[in-house]
Amino acid sequence: MQDEHTEETPANASVLGCLIPTFWMLIGNGILALCALAIAAGEASFSVADVFYWITVGCLLAARYADIRYFAGKTSEGKPATMAHFWRYGTILCVVSVVVWIVVHLIPGLGL
Repeated sequence: MQDEHTEETPANASVLGCLIPTFWMLIGNGILALCALAIAAGEASFSVADVFYWITVGCLLAARYADIRYFAGKTSEGKPATMAHFWRYGTILCVVSVVVWIVVHLIPGLGL
């Protein structure tokens, strides 16, 4: 009897290969949102939440890079991701992160 699972296991079938996309698509963005809320609620011009915010941005970039480079990352359409996808993701992430960071730092000064 021949085994039905004879095809090769994809590179992202490992636990790490599944956790990395989960981090950069979901968990990391949740952490960023929580840090942004903490910054907006705080009174200090710079706090621990700022440090976690920027560390998370760096981790998101590293996770997406590793996903594409080492774990055969996919696009949202299920096609293989390329480094062009990484650069697009990185650019959007950095621009949006800077804008959100500036806005949440302005919120305490508005007295909302």
